[in-house]
Amino acid sequence: MIFNNLGDVLYIIHALESINTSICITNTRQEIVYQSSRKNIAHNLAANDVKRVIETLQQSQNANFKIQMIDDWITAITSVTLLIGSETYLLEFKQFISSLWHFNTECHNFDNMSIHQIKEMAITDSLTKLYNRRYIDERLPIDMQSSFELDKPISILFIDIDYFKKINDKNGHAAGDQILQDLALLLQKQFNKENGWVARYGGDEILICLPGCTNKVAKRMAHRLRKTIEKTAFRIAKSEVTITCSIGVKTILRDSGVTNISELMIMADKNLYQAKQEGRNKVV
Repeated sequence: MIFNNLGDVLYIIHALESINTSICITNTRQEIVYQSSRKNIAHNLAANDVKRVIETLQQSQNANFKIQMIDDWITAITSVTLLIGSETYLLEFKQFISSLWHFNTECHNFDNMSIHQIKEMAITDSLTKLYNRRYIDERLPIDMQSSFELDKPISILFIDIDYFKKINDKNGHAAGDQILQDLALLLQKQFNKENGWVARYGGDEILICLPGCTNKVAKRMAHRLRKTIEKTAFRIAKSEVTITCSIGVKTILRDSGVTNISELMIMADKNLYQAKQEGRNKVV
């Protein structure tokens, strides 16, 4: 890749940097001429710009791709030779995929996997195959900002299985895991990438994000889900059980005064708590 000056390179670099990304440029003497710090990286970048530039780099004929462990993080590194004026430099684009604390490296051969496959694994809950908490933290701010820019609402549903601990205590944790897996399949059939996404927040709590969805429509969907779950027979071993769920719904608009996803999730969680307090198997 050829550039007239370092400023042109930095313009592209600023598009590449994201919360899980670091950039380093070195000269032929292995001296660092630019290095970004993950803790100082901005969070308000356009996802489409990042994706486009990443794909351009990875499709470059002189680009090299490898997986390394850096500070206990699985890191995908794309290296590209740059010609800036008459000088040769090396650009290393590092994507911090997943912490070892949340990823079992013994089960996977990274040499035969693409960066897309590795990232998909890093944002997928291993039990339910739903998106995981990491995905919520990365995707929800993007959908929230996009909704605000389009002057559209965004709604989230917090779903919690009623008396899930009793189910585990009575039938064992394997039975509880099976119910979570079956519930995840049920929810995935209700939503697709066009109208929303489903993620496991933690334990038996599941979050559904509905960009562009009004509160009225979101609550109608929540009531439909609640009734569907209540009528479904979940198989564990050779028997069947029925479960109920409580759902907290929260919708915000650009002028709602909510500035981050933590505020949004706290509001939805309060509604979920109210549903529990009012007898469970409710939508609030």
